[in-house]
Amino acid sequence: MSVIFKTKIEATLTKSTLNPNETKALVTTLELLNYQDTETYIQAKNSITNQSTTSVFTNVLAQKLYYHPEVYADQNQGLAFVASWFPLIDYGFYPDKKSSDLLVNFLKFSLSLLTSKTVKKSLQTRVFNVIKLLVQSPSDASLPLSKFLLNTAFDSRDYLSSDFIIQQCLKHDLLNGQYFVNRTNQDYTSHSFKINQTFVNHFYLGDWTQLISNIHHLLPIGKPYLPNAYNIIAHWFTDDLAQFYATNLDYAVQALQAIKERYAFIEDKSDALLNIKTNEGLYPLLHTLAIKTWDSGDVILFKLNTKNLTQTQLDACYLRLLDWLTVNESSNFYTETFKDYAKPFLFDSTTKALPVACIPFWFEKCHPKTGIETQKTVYNDLFLHALTKNPKPKLPVLRLDNSDFQITGAYLITTVFKIEDNLKEWLDPFETAGINNPLNQFLILMFYDAREALLKLYNEADCEVLQSFALALAHSATETSDTIKTKNLPLLVSILSSLCKTSGNFTRVNQIWALKNIDHVIKDQCNLFAQSHYINIKAPLKLNIIQSWYNFLGDYYYSLTTEAVWVSHMLKTQGSRTGIYFNSLKDDVTYFLNKSIHRMLHFHKKSKQKQESNSVFTTITTEIETYLADFLQELNPDKLDQHTTKYIYNYSIDKSYGFTDNNTLDKTIANIYNFHFKEEATTNINILREHGLLTKIDAKDIPIDNTLITKALHNLENYKTETTNNTELLEVLSTKIVAFKSWLTQDTTGLQARFIQALYMTLLDTDLAPETPLEPYGNLCRQLFVQLAKDSNMAMTYALGLKAMANSGAYSDPLKTTLLQVINDLNA
Repeated sequence: MSVIFKTKIEATLTKSTLNPNETKALVTTLELLNYQDTETYIQAKNSITNQSTTSVFTNVLAQKLYYHPEVYADQNQGLAFVASWFPLIDYGFYPDKKSSDLLVNFLKFSLSLLTSKTVKKSLQTRVFNVIKLLVQSPSDASLPLSKFLLNTAFDSRDYLSSDFIIQQCLKHDLLNGQYFVNRTNQDYTSHSFKINQTFVNHFYLGDWTQLISNIHHLLPIGKPYLPNAYNIIAHWFTDDLAQFYATNLDYAVQALQAIKERYAFIEDKSDALLNIKTNEGLYPLLHTLAIKTWDSGDVILFKLNTKNLTQTQLDACYLRLLDWLTVNESSNFYTETFKDYAKPFLFDSTTKALPVACIPFWFEKCHPKTGIETQKTVYNDLFLHALTKNPKPKLPVLRLDNSDFQITGAYLITTVFKIEDNLKEWLDPFETAGINNPLNQFLILMFYDAREALLKLYNEADCEVLQSFALALAHSATETSDTIKTKNLPLLVSILSSLCKTSGNFTRVNQIWALKNIDHVIKDQCNLFAQSHYINIKAPLKLNIIQSWYNFLGDYYYSLTTEAVWVSHMLKTQGSRTGIYFNSLKDDVTYFLNKSIHRMLHFHKKSKQKQESNSVFTTITTEIETYLADFLQELNPDKLDQHTTKYIYNYSIDKSYGFTDNNTLDKTIANIYNFHFKEEATTNINILREHGLLTKIDAKDIPIDNTLITKALHNLENYKTETTNNTELLEVLSTKIVAFKSWLTQDTTGLQARFIQALYMTLLDTDLAPETPLEPYGNLCRQLFVQLAKDSNMAMTYALGLKAMANSGAYSDPLKTTLLQVINDLNA
C-alpha cells in the first residue's frame, strides 16, 4: 500500500483540515500502517499539543482513507488497496456508508479478476479476511457486504463467480454467525444469519416467497460430494422457516422436489431442511411427504429419513409406499429405487410398523393365478417373513387408523378379504397352489385364528368347502420341508377339528384322522381328534359307534396298539356306559351282543396266548377285561341270551385263558350265569344240603338267595345257644359280598340291619376272641362286618362304640387289638 498511499492518499490527508480528535485518529491509523516515517505522520504527530486528546475516527477521516474511486480504477491496485485495510478494520476503524457502497461496487466489478488465476491466492485470502472483519463488524459495511456475498453466491447465472464466493464463504466462515445493521446514527444492532422475518426484511425486502424460491433453486446445484450453497444455508434453518412450510403446502411440496433433485444430482443425503420443525414439534416437510402422491424420490426420502417421522406420519408413508408400488401396473417394482431403497426398507420393517393394507397388497401381487412370477418371489419372501415370523401360531399386530391393531382371523375374513359369501370361488386358486405357497401358509394361520368362529361365519356348505381346502393343503405337505410341516400341519388339524366338532360324518372324521400318516408331528393330535368323535361322552351313544369300537379293536390288536390308539381309552372308560346304553334299548339286541362278546373274547384269547412273548398283549388283555367287567356289571342279565351266557361262563372258567385270576370279572359272569340258570342251581344246592354236602360245593356255585341268607342270619343270632358256628355259610357271603350287598339293598324286611347288628355283637363276644377255639368263626364275623358296615351311614357310630369298648379295660389285649383293627378297617 506504500505506493498507493503516497500517490493517492497521503496528498489528500495533507490538504485536509482535521480537528484534534481526527488528527489523533490519523496518527493511530498511520501507526497501524507503519507509516511513521512519512511527512504526514510527523506533521500530524507534532500538531497534537494536548496529550489527553482522544482519538475519534469520523466519517470524514474514513472517506479520506477508504473512498478513492481512482484507486479502484485499476482492479489489481484496488484489490491490493482493500487487502491493506486489515490492520485498520481489525483495530475498529470502519469505512463509512459511502466508502462501503463503493467497496461493494468495486468487488462486483472486479469479481472476475478476483476469481482468476492471475490473482495470487495470498491476495484473495487477504481480501476475504478484510471482508470477514467488515461483515462481522458494527459498521455500515456489514449489511451491504453480506448482501453482496449472499446475492453473488446464490446467483446461479454466473456459476463460476457463484461457486467462488460459496467456497470463500465456507473457507472463511462467512454468512454464518452475526451481521450488523445501522439502525439510526451509528447505532448498530446485531443479527444472526438465521431465517426469520428480520432476515427476510434485510435480504429479500420482506418477501418470503423470494427467499424460499431461492433456496429451492440452489438445492440441486453443485458438484457431487463437494461443499456448495446448501452447506451455507443449512445453518440458517429455523422454526420460523418450518412454520412457513407448515402454512404453505405448495412450497412444502416444492421443497421436497428440490431435496429429491439434490439427492439425484449432487448425491448429497443431508437432511437438515427435510427435518426442520416448528415450535410445536411439527415436521412440515415430513408431514407433506406423508400426504402427497409419491414418486421414486419420495421413496428415497422415506427410506433415509424415518427417525423424525411421527407414528401417524409413518403410517401414512407406508400407505404411500404401497400406492407407489401399485401405480402404473406395478412398474416401479423394476426400478433401482425399489431394489436399493424400498425392498431393503420393507425387509427391515417390524410387523408393528406395517399397515393392515400390506396384506391385501401381498395377496394381490402374489395371487396364484394373476400374480407376476418375478414379483411373487420378492413379495412372498418379504411378507411371509414379516407377517408369520412369530414362533407362536398368532397373527401379527399391524397398524390401522394410526393405532396398533391385533389382526384376527375373523377380521381378515369379513373385512380385508370379504369372503363370507364367495368362499369356494375365492379359495379355488389357492387350493391348487398347495401348502408350499406362502399365501396359503398365511391363510392357514388366518383360519386357525378364526377356528372358533368358523361355524358362525359360514354355512354348512361353505364349511365343507373349507374342510376340503384344509385337507388338500394337508395332503400337499407330503412334498414339503419339515419346517413347513411342523408349523402348519398342527394348525390344519385344529381347523378341521373345529369345523368337524359336532359332525356325525364319520367318513370325514376318518379322513381327518388319516392325516396322522403324513407326519409324526400331528399323529397324537389326529388320534385325539378321532377319540373325541368315537368316544364323545357329550353325544348320545349309538349302536353304530359301538360297532366301530369293536371293529377298530382289530386294528388296535394287530398293530400292537400303535393304530386306533383311542381304543385303549375306550376299553378303560366306556364299559359301564355301554352297559347303560344296552339297558336303555327296548329292542332285542341279543344277536348283536353275542357277536360283540365273541369278538372281544376272540382278541382276549389271542392276546392272553401271546402275552408271555410281548408285554403289549398283556396290556390288551387287561384293557379288554376292564371293559368287560365294567360292561357286564352294568348290563342287565336279561339282555344276554342263555347261549351267550353259557359261552362267556365257560370261557371265564377256562384255566388257560379265562378270568380265573380276575375275581371281579369272574364273579360278575357267575352272577349272570346264576341269573339265567338260578332255578337249576338252587335245586342242586338244596339236594346237597339235604345230604349234608354243602361244604363240598364251590362258593361260586352257590346262589345268594333268601334261603342262604336266612340260614346264615339264624346261625349268627343263635350260635351260642345252638352251639353251631357255620363258617361255610359266612365264607359264601364274604366271597360273594357284591351279590350279597346287592340282595340286601333290595330287601324290604330289615334283614340288613339285623345282619349288621348280629355281626356287631359277635365282635364283643370273648368266646370268639383271638387265641380261642372259635377264633376262625370270629375272624369271619369281623371280616363280614367290615364288608357290610364300611361306607354305610352307621359306620362312624359303630367305630365310636367299638373304640369305647376297646378302651374300657374289660377285654384282653388280643381282643382289644382286634377291635382297634376293625375300627381302622372301617375308617380306611
